[in-house]
Amino acid sequence: AEWQLRPGTMEIQMLEMFRKTPIEFADVIEYYMPYPSALIALGAGAASFFGALIIFWILLSNFLYGTGVAIGDMVAGQFDFKNLSHHGAVCDAYNPNATVEELGSTLNDQFTFWSLQGSVPLYLIMILFPLCCLKSATFLSKFNSLGVVCIMCAVGFVIAKASMWGINIDLHDKDSILYVAPAYIDINKLTGILTLSFFIHNAIVALVRNNANPTKNRRDVTIAFFMVALTYSLVGVVFLVTYPLSKSCISGVTSGLLFDNISLHDPLAVVAKAAQVLQLITVFPLVNFVLRSQLFLGLFGDPFVSYKRVALFNVIVCVLCVSISIFYPHVNTVIRYVGSVAGLAYVFFFPCFVYLLHSYKNNTLTWYSAVGHALIVLTGIMNLISQPISLSSYF
Repeated sequence: AEWQLRPGTMEIQMLEMFRKTPIEFADVIEYYMPYPSALIALGAGAASFFGALIIFWILLSNFLYGTGVAIGDMVAGQFDFKNLSHHGAVCDAYNPNATVEELGSTLNDQFTFWSLQGSVPLYLIMILFPLCCLKSATFLSKFNSLGVVCIMCAVGFVIAKASMWGINIDLHDKDSILYVAPAYIDINKLTGILTLSFFIHNAIVALVRNNANPTKNRRDVTIAFFMVALTYSLVGVVFLVTYPLSKSCISGVTSGLLFDNISLHDPLAVVAKAAQVLQLITVFPLVNFVLRSQLFLGLFGDPFVSYKRVALFNVIVCVLCVSISIFYPHVNTVIRYVGSVAGLAYVFFFPCFVYLLHSYKNNTLTWYSAVGHALIVLTGIMNLISQPISLSSYF
């Protein structure tokens, strides 16, 4: 009777019985579809995590560089925080006198040994490579708990700045520098970012695999998703509504980071950036562990094959992250393209196709279900195709 009510449940449970670890979605794909499909799914998942690691490296380079410049100015007696205008708000922290039209111009690094797109990304190798070589995620998970404190610092920073700035937004006068349109036609850029954000659910099994009390996994994951959504929404909305300069400055900086709209000599920004450095140092090895475990488990059947292969894998990750951080440090673009490519396979196509195959196998497939899921796949294809297109230039 249970088999009739929940077709497919027994099949998944049998899969898990023959595995050393809890199954991933790639295992379900391999069960229902030919072998190359599982490899494609594995590659799509790896691409998304590689994209996340690249983004973390770019962010770390930016935050570490800004913190280092501030400390260097303090030592040199050039840290002028008493004469900051707009409570520290600038259009571009690295080009304080730049206009909106000049955003993204050449960055003048203060020191040859401390450059944002040169030495700083390389320095991070010394910190992150040893952490990425750890065999177990238990220490990394406990180490990552420090990130909660760091995130609270970032949220507190935004709230503190907002209380100083007050409300600075205009929804009616299009000629005002504070004007924010109620809606933007370039929604395709947002969907690319959201696709990569949604994909992180693929890491849940790997993250909770070693929990001491698995019965609380559902509760913990629910709380985690809620807190992440609340944090991003709070920071994004509050900063946009209260930022006192032209709203074009927020999206105009090369990195796309809101910290680049705050002066490098702002004390609160220095503390918040230092906290973000610590937070990302705790997150990066954990995401790298998830990527390594999924790849090795899919290719070799063991999440930790040998120290030599783990070291080689980490070398490849570091080289890729450093290269992108130096030559193309554009966070928003990396998120959009990686999210749309990986999401097409793992968010839109494979879940729908597996469900349709499962329904067909159990004689429950209907034409309207097939059409509906086909439209979902079509949405993923359009999401990918539309990424290079600026819809606002056509409408």
